[in-house]
Amino acid sequence: YSSFFLKELSQHGYLGVFQPKSRAKTVTEEERKHVDGCAIFYNKSKFALHKDKYFDFSQLAIANSEGADDMINRVQTKDNIGIACCFDIKDPTNASKHQKMIMLNTHINWDPEYSDVKLIQNIMFMSEVDSFVKDIKGGHSLPVVVCGDFNSTPDSAVIEFLLKSQISTEHSDFHGLKYHGFLKKANGECVGNKNGSKNFKHNFKLKSCYSDSLQNELMYTNYTYDFKGILDHIMHSKDNIRTLGVLGGIDVTWMENNKIIGCPNVHHPSDHFPIVAELELLNAAR
Repeated sequence: YSSFFLKELSQHGYLGVFQPKSRAKTVTEEERKHVDGCAIFYNKSKFALHKDKYFDFSQLAIANSEGADDMINRVQTKDNIGIACCFDIKDPTNASKHQKMIMLNTHINWDPEYSDVKLIQNIMFMSEVDSFVKDIKGGHSLPVVVCGDFNSTPDSAVIEFLLKSQISTEHSDFHGLKYHGFLKKANGECVGNKNGSKNFKHNFKLKSCYSDSLQNELMYTNYTYDFKGILDHIMHSKDNIRTLGVLGGIDVTWMENNKIIGCPNVHHPSDHFPIVAELELLNAAR
């Protein structure tokens, strides 16, 4: 982050917010420099950071365990994180007027055998974000952009939860694990679902940037030797943001012609490909 991304982007007028994964707390200062994490960069001529918060899912698992062994044995052992930033959008015609927006970024557990952990991490994340925005003027009416490596395909329970604002507590991705007290707490307190419904809910109405007519623009964001699919996502609030365009996917024909069966390799330094969306704010709260 500091030695490359921030250094390079600062030359173009960008500042950044970064948090490494929680395992950075257990290693030396030198090793910490090599721990990956989540970052949000912003153009300082257009945005001013109003507030930010870091979410350590391992610590949240402990705080929300409510005596559930699975929270400690399955969720707490994963070092995934999320960050939230509230920005003031600078108005060049009126320095005293500041429209706010929320930007989220997260990295969810990778292991497909732990689909329950992915869900719990997202439920905790959206619950914490809910509390984060409540303390900001405009609250849930503010524009929200959600980005991340969710390690979850578009048909997964994780993406269903985010886009439909709810997921059944009996969903098969929980593997029948009840998480006991946490589920009761999350269903009643954390996500504002106090009517006894058997769904986890969050209070945001989100839409994928690559949905509807744009879904054919992207086939892969992850291209490994044993898996190829979409794991990374950009979403935004439905009511006050719209997608103007997205970056298309990789040229599969080129990959096939060059006999590239997986990444990383000499052509692509990562097993993930970047995704980009151009967004427009629509009558957002001020």
